[in-house]
Amino acid sequence: MLFARIVLTITGLVFFVHGLVCFIHPATIGIESGLAMPTPSAVIEVRAEYGGLPMALGMFFFAAALQQIKVRTGLIVLITALTGYATARIAAVLIAGQIDQYNAAAITYELTTALLALWALKSGQSGA
Repeated sequence: MLFARIVLTITGLVFFVHGLVCFIHPATIGIESGLAMPTPSAVIEVRAEYGGLPMALGMFFFAAALQQIKVRTGLIVLITALTGYATARIAAVLIAGQIDQYNAAAITYELTTALLALWALKSGQSGA
């Protein structure tokens, strides 16, 4: 179960810190990805989607790592979220017909982390 809790802790930290940075300084995601925010409404959307949601997921993963939520549940949510991100990103890359360094790194992180969580879940690391 230690490996599963480590995966949840690291993922929680990545999500929370990324979300916090994007909430405090939304232009960060624009710098990273090329996303433009020409209106106050766009900045609000970035703060909510790239800030609030990742911070909430990060806290959820921390709670699972601390066993305030079942570790198994945390791993399932982690796998679902990161597989969803990666699947949508891969489909978008295929539609666009090109990939950049930002999206290649994101896909690599998302799939690697989802696979590590899946391994932890399947190998009995979740304490189920």
